[in-house]
Amino acid sequence: MTARETSLYALIGFGVWLSGAVLFRISGALLFENGPIVLAAAALGIAASVCFLLKATMDWRKADAADAVTIAVVMALPGLLGDVAYILAFHQITGLAPATAGPYAALIIFGNAALLGFALWRARVSAPRP
Repeated sequence: MTARETSLYALIGFGVWLSGAVLFRISGALLFENGPIVLAAAALGIAASVCFLLKATMDWRKADAADAVTIAVVMALPGLLGDVAYILAFHQITGLAPATAGPYAALIIFGNAALLGFALWRARVSAPRP
């Protein structure tokens, strides 16, 4: 993967994170302060979305499925770094109760775990069998 491709995937990942951060700022109370069922539904929706986005981006760039893990990591890193600041100043950024930072962090970890697990599965499925 070239440096240009890596940068493009990182920019896409940052864009996804930024759009999610804005969404959480606008509708965070709905997602995080309405009970575990809403939070679980949001987590599943986010997990499915990031997996779809990885596949769609790789298909668009005609990337080899064997590179799925590398691409997923490159796409996830900007958001993970951004989430450090987001969580540290959670109440000031979102206006939500500080205790809501825990469910937010859990949602982010779950989404990233789903993304990386999907990427690993995708890379393994495409690997030649011995």
